[in-house]
Amino acid sequence: MNQGESRKRRRPAKSCEPCRQRKVRCDLKQPCGPCTRTKSSVNCSYRDEGALSKQQNQFRVQQRRLAVPPPQPRENAHPELTPTSIGAEIQSPNDNLQHTVRDLEARLADLEARVTRGETNDVSSTRCSRAEQDLRALSDKVQTVQDQLTRAPNATAPYARDQTSVAAIAPRMRHSAQKVKFMGPSHWSHKMDPLSISQLMMTKDPEPALNDVKKIIKECRDLRQSIKAQRSVRLHDPLPNVRSTIPSKGECDELVQCYLRTFEPIYRIIHVPSFWAEYDEFWSEPQPTLTPFLMKLVLILAIGTVFRSGEASLTRDEYHQLAQNWIYAAQWWLAGPSEKSTRNLDGLQVSCLLLISRKACGFGASPWLSAGSLMKMALATGLHRDPANFPSLPPSQAEIRRRLWATVVELELQESLDLALPCLVPPSWDTRAPSSIDDHTLAANQMAVSDADGDDRVTHASIQTLLHDSVRLRMQVLEVIHDCGDQSYQRALDLGSKLRAICRRTAAAFGSMNNSTRQGAESSGFQAKFIDIQLHRYILALYTPFMVQARKDPRYYFARKTCLESAAMIAAYANALDLPSDAPDDICRLFITGKGSFKGPLSLDVISPLGLELVTQLEEESFTGLDGDPLDKLAGASRDHLIHTLEHILNQLFQIIAMGTPSTKRAGLAAAVLGQIRAMKAGQDVKATVYEAIAQSFKDCFSALQMSAQRKESTEGFDSTSTVGLGVPDPSLPGFDMDLTVSRHRLSALIDSQTDTTAGLILWRRPPESVPISGPR
Repeated sequence: MNQGESRKRRRPAKSCEPCRQRKVRCDLKQPCGPCTRTKSSVNCSYRDEGALSKQQNQFRVQQRRLAVPPPQPRENAHPELTPTSIGAEIQSPNDNLQHTVRDLEARLADLEARVTRGETNDVSSTRCSRAEQDLRALSDKVQTVQDQLTRAPNATAPYARDQTSVAAIAPRMRHSAQKVKFMGPSHWSHKMDPLSISQLMMTKDPEPALNDVKKIIKECRDLRQSIKAQRSVRLHDPLPNVRSTIPSKGECDELVQCYLRTFEPIYRIIHVPSFWAEYDEFWSEPQPTLTPFLMKLVLILAIGTVFRSGEASLTRDEYHQLAQNWIYAAQWWLAGPSEKSTRNLDGLQVSCLLLISRKACGFGASPWLSAGSLMKMALATGLHRDPANFPSLPPSQAEIRRRLWATVVELELQESLDLALPCLVPPSWDTRAPSSIDDHTLAANQMAVSDADGDDRVTHASIQTLLHDSVRLRMQVLEVIHDCGDQSYQRALDLGSKLRAICRRTAAAFGSMNNSTRQGAESSGFQAKFIDIQLHRYILALYTPFMVQARKDPRYYFARKTCLESAAMIAAYANALDLPSDAPDDICRLFITGKGSFKGPLSLDVISPLGLELVTQLEEESFTGLDGDPLDKLAGASRDHLIHTLEHILNQLFQIIAMGTPSTKRAGLAAAVLGQIRAMKAGQDVKATVYEAIAQSFKDCFSALQMSAQRKESTEGFDSTSTVGLGVPDPSLPGFDMDLTVSRHRLSALIDSQTDTTAGLILWRRPPESVPISGPR
């Protein structure tokens, strides 16, 4: 070669890098034959297509790790629909992501094959560069979709793209210097929004009728606040001697039996044989100091005052005052100087009894003495971990701990629904369900718990275990209710169908318990009614967002229908409440004095869906304009039955106020709903009729409050010259006489004395029914 000649350019290397280093012939495949035989196919790359080969190799490694099956052709068949889906065709987002991944992988494999063929045929560098960009973009897209698939939550993924989802109910807060109240998605106020009374009461127009309504409401509210202030107990110190406030042993025996036949079979807080042993010791050797047993005893007595028969030396007003003192003493014992000594099972039992007694005796739930605090106490004592993790625990104590954990979880779920707040039960706990065994098998000296008779037998713990079976399902319901995102209709339908199955299974179980002849396994109607009401309240809360939307979208008609069924089921229990009655049963006594869910059919959670359904039916009837249709007549008969139910509930609310319970909100709202329904049926002006109904309702409440104050004053001889701002005799009394055994003639005379405003407080009367009371132990 001459030195002046230009040097020839070498041919570009076509062999892969490993073959060039080993100096062997390369067949130019991807991967090539020599690299495949030497098991180094992963590193087989070419100098000119280094970046492209690297992307290809990364994809192959990733595909081998994921072990993704080859792409399958997508089918256009729709998923199978269940009867509860009512026509909604819903596809899981996981399935969509899987199809997307497979499509992209098919395109990626095709593009990779074309790139390889392009190398073999010496395709131009421009085509290779474009193919390299496409390959890289597709690889990134596959990685993104796979990441989304990995992060998709397992619990809610099948419903995330449900086309029938609705927006979550926006939370509300009432804020003032005196009170801050948060209203969650299951709060009754959200069901009141579609009604006309909501817009009418919020209007700022200076209408004379509205001003009159607001004036009477303010007067009634002032009187109510005065009465509540007079009856409240102001304790600067705990009771100096709680032991001195306990009634005689005979009356205590009756009050304890009242508790044992009502709430104890549901919650299983105490071990009954041990309690009776300490009870006998307490009466033989009285202890004036505050002890855990004394606190449990006074709270049990407080709950028992709600269900007492009325034949006792003390009046109901005196029992109510004692219950209030006992509840506040127990609160001080838990949070006072003895706080450290309550971090045990005794403290947990007192806390559980305290929450139940506050709701049963009419004090209601407190955010500062809540089931959330009780849950933290339970977690601090390790109740959320199964006793099997602690071999040193005796079998009897292990079973008591399981019962207490089930009780704590149940109270937390109940309070979450009452206060419309998220559930605070931890997502992970491994405590097993309580065993269905009798209390006598949990004797302290027994080393093993016998369960040889099987799970079908009826025991003292059967009702608690029956209720505990649905805990996980109800936790899922509360999670869906308080989800801040869109509410999936399909998921609500799935959970609702399971809840309805639980209701049917529970009713069948109570039927078998009542037919059982096993001695000592008592199952009264109180537990069956109480649990049935609690379960149907979950169905109401679950379907509330869709019931409201069903007025505009017929796809949600099933939710509307189910809400009506559940509300009507709960409202039917008000038929047994016929005040003034001489002998209401246990569940009716709880309706009279209870708060929150213990109010049963008298709560706004039941009144509001019934009112909304009636208004919706009347709107639909006026829209169709059909007269004389047999179906319309049938619907009208069903509607008249619901109206009659609401009127009966309103009547009973007035009766309860007249008996001494200063609670007017439910009566006022029920009267307003009935006023709107009456105006729509008669074709009258809704606004004027609603104003008139509200004004008349609060006049009746005002007169009922006056009547109860005057009755107390006349029976105890209070000074009639004292007034409370509106010329009303001052009801300076610690509580109201709620004795249900007052004669009918006397109560009728008191009502007749208020001729102007109390007409219609008593709609009808039923003969009193006898109530079976369990005898002495």
